[in-house]
Amino acid sequence: MCKVTPYLQAVSVCASVNTLAAIAVDRYLAICYTFNYKMKWKTSKCIMFAIWIFSLIISIPMALFYQRYVQSGSLLYVCGEMWENKFLEKIYFVGICICCYAVPLVLIIICYSLIGFRVWNRNAPGVYKSNGVIHKSKVKAVKMLTVVVVLFLFSWLPLYIIKFLIYFQMDEYDNLDFVRLLNNYIVPIAQWLGLSNSGINPIIYCLFSRKIRIRIKMMVKCCRYRFYDDNAAVEMNKQTKRFSSTRYFSVDYTNGQVVLRPHKHRKSGSKKQTNIYD
Repeated sequence: MCKVTPYLQAVSVCASVNTLAAIAVDRYLAICYTFNYKMKWKTSKCIMFAIWIFSLIISIPMALFYQRYVQSGSLLYVCGEMWENKFLEKIYFVGICICCYAVPLVLIIICYSLIGFRVWNRNAPGVYKSNGVIHKSKVKAVKMLTVVVVLFLFSWLPLYIIKFLIYFQMDEYDNLDFVRLLNNYIVPIAQWLGLSNSGINPIIYCLFSRKIRIRIKMMVKCCRYRFYDDNAAVEMNKQTKRFSSTRYFSVDYTNGQVVLRPHKHRKSGSKKQTNIYD
């Protein structure tokens, strides 16, 4: 688990960040080149496949250099990176920082800035609304894009600053208590903050877009109605089975009247009975 867990974390982080960048590029092309751009399902699958393959490959050193070792001053085993060549370790960190933060951040900033500029300067022909309403919708769209970019920037920035201090400035710190505080508390909090960015974007879209809120309510209602329909279908099947099951009766002829006597079970060796459904 010492090798598997860091590797899977690195793969998921790299894939999620680059997926956000790919979504930003797709939105830019869809909005700014509406009539000339059309994303095919096959193309989107190829892009996602390439992102995950890239993430799996670039995260391999995490599985190779994470090892268990005994922490100094205690008998506890700690899982951490054990690079023999510190220079290669720093080069790898810089590469991860570029591929999983800097380049996606630049793409997101450029794409959302161009989208905001296009939305702000675009006129909607055929829409007869007051200028105040149109201006308000443009401001809301630009605010939403700004919030998305700023949250992405500051969600991952603390983690990379801390990692930079660990890789390039930690030799200057001899205080073991500070090192333990950094590794045991500050780094996990920074990692959680960065990972939360992938889940907070849908919440932002719901807060700023009334159409998305309506769509989500429709999805919830559809799921609820489908649940009710499934329950009704199950109950209908039960009722059908109950009424379509074969019941056995004995027929008695007394004083010119026919009397049907139901039997719950058909026992062997009993009197001959007549099934009225035969």
